[in-house]
Amino acid sequence: MYEDDALNKLGVVGEWIWGDDEETAVFAQAYGHGRTLIFQFASDQGRPFSLPSRIVNCYHDVQVTDPNASFADRPSMRAALWLALSSIWPDCIESPQTAGSDVIIDVGDAGSEEPEPQISWVARHDARFNDYLDILSPIDQLSLQQPTDTIDFKALVRQNQLGGRGCATLVTTASCPQSQFVFKGIDFRTYLIDYESGHILDQVKTFYRAVKLVDGMPHHPNVKVPAPTLVTIRKPGDHTELVCGTLEAFFPGGTLKRHIEEFNTAGQRIPLSQKVLWCHQMAAAVAHTHLVAHTYHMDIKPGNFLIDENQKLVLIDWEQNDAPATTAAPEIDGSWDVEQSADGSLLYTKYAGPERRNMPDTTPGQRGWNVWNCFPVWAERCPKAAELAEVFSVGRCMWMLLRQPETDFEGIENTQDILEDWTGCEDIPESFKRAVEKCVDHDPNKRMGLEELVAFWENAKQAVEA
Repeated sequence: MYEDDALNKLGVVGEWIWGDDEETAVFAQAYGHGRTLIFQFASDQGRPFSLPSRIVNCYHDVQVTDPNASFADRPSMRAALWLALSSIWPDCIESPQTAGSDVIIDVGDAGSEEPEPQISWVARHDARFNDYLDILSPIDQLSLQQPTDTIDFKALVRQNQLGGRGCATLVTTASCPQSQFVFKGIDFRTYLIDYESGHILDQVKTFYRAVKLVDGMPHHPNVKVPAPTLVTIRKPGDHTELVCGTLEAFFPGGTLKRHIEEFNTAGQRIPLSQKVLWCHQMAAAVAHTHLVAHTYHMDIKPGNFLIDENQKLVLIDWEQNDAPATTAAPEIDGSWDVEQSADGSLLYTKYAGPERRNMPDTTPGQRGWNVWNCFPVWAERCPKAAELAEVFSVGRCMWMLLRQPETDFEGIENTQDILEDWTGCEDIPESFKRAVEKCVDHDPNKRMGLEELVAFWENAKQAVEA
């Protein structure tokens, strides 16, 4: 039994629950029947036993003197929240008052203190929606090189949330309900979650930077293509199109991470020929990034390689603002500086100066690169260091593919907590193992470069094909 069963019976999915920083409100988002609605439960100090107050108290862990002013646990709170929304959903979607993109529905319990009170609701136009629009940019300010179409955000029909940071959502369109796309960007829900901390401003900048980066990169078959469609939104009475996201192709094959997990669940090994092909494609994508596009990715992991309709890997997510602890090179922890010597080797020194930061103060996370991101510095001053750091990351991805470890690596805080063993890998040639081990050596100077790595897997691919 699921917490949102009552909604599911209506053909509706309860998707998000979040709270405000002042700990006085809880929001929820649900979608179904072509609509996506945001609801708010606000605490009422005069009615501590009302449903909204109980939900707020439980969500925010507010200390209460009477246990009836909260819930026994979070699952109970979530179930009560979704049950309340299921009772008002049919009326909400039929009402013209809920049609606006700026609408938030305030939920109450009609003054009843009964265990199952009658739920009331009021739709209102939220002033924060204008603040959300104010942080978005018109199309011409992005200065994109590739031609793009546009579609109004209101034309998107939500299907379900996809993995990854920010808002990545599977959608259809009103004009093409049979085709699925991925919306990626900053919607009003994303704004409401992060506006109080100020982090939303950095999210918007990062999103636009990623769009422009991919737009300007030379094409490569294993690198994400520029989004063909920009998703726009307008202020009431204003014809200026503001960019809130992109609409991109949906690959039903999912990610390399999911593919590995599915084979592990079935107790099967991915065919060696497929592994060789994908290792070559991963190496080629990262080599193109550094040696042709002269940039970096930073977030290389199996979850950021999509499998397209031709079983080809495509590297996605170009935000360049975070790294996974599972694949990050040890030297990118923010404590090292590097320079290249006359003989080409890299000389690393521990930074011993005053505290430094090149990431926004609002950046979430406690890892070194959340404070000092070495990649933009190294990419400019010592490109080889940035290259070899990502050799480590792609090498760790290759180990995950070849080895197929039966773990999701939850709880890994440091890349050095993972040991690359080869248990159960009798089907993997020794030369493959040695190549991967060379990539993930903790001494960057002992790693192979990207050209050598691509050449290795090119030869391996040809040998397998022969």
